[in-house]
Amino acid sequence: MTLREIKDRILAIPWVYDTLRPLAAGGIDFASLASFCAATPEDRIFDLGCGTGQILPHLEFQAYLGVDLDASALDRASRHAAPNIRFIEGDGWDRLYLELNPTLVLMVGVVHHLSDDAFRAIAGRLRASDSLKRVATVDVTFFPGQRINNLLSRMDRGRFVRESQAYESLFLASGFRVVRRAILPTKLRTVRYLGYHLEPELRPPSSAAGRQTG
Repeated sequence: MTLREIKDRILAIPWVYDTLRPLAAGGIDFASLASFCAATPEDRIFDLGCGTGQILPHLEFQAYLGVDLDASALDRASRHAAPNIRFIEGDGWDRLYLELNPTLVLMVGVVHHLSDDAFRAIAGRLRASDSLKRVATVDVTFFPGQRINNLLSRMDRGRFVRESQAYESLFLASGFRVVRRAILPTKLRTVRYLGYHLEPELRPPSSAAGRQTG
């Protein structure tokens, strides 16, 4: 096992992920991230890659469905359980997603873990719902001259950290258009996240699919 694999396993422990990771990044402001996502009391939220649910207490919504592959993270997230909040484990979420009639999809800290092909496949599944109005993404990225940010981004567990142009090309090739872009710093400003609001295009992408960046 490599040192990176050992580090990734440690960071995947829910308590470490919730407690030490925000400190290492300079203090993650989940209230600020939730404000960027701009959920309303009328929204039906599908939180893809919800993890331990740290952003959940800062969101407004009518209904919430969180999904993650990590059972231990979902066990920790279950402390937020309520009649209008539900969590599911695994990748077989399509039926429940469509039943939710989602208006807002959250992908906070998710896209940089996905290859281009994996993201496009998920995008197709998300766009299967006619009720979907918007997708909010938040990810680490690289900024010119930001040495600490870029070092921590390279150390991230995600293998597909991209620059802004690569994220935006991927979104376009996957049938979404960017309607908002924002830089979201941690409290100490050592890390700057890149946030997007995306809206589904009316028609599936055609030739754009061949212009994705790796």
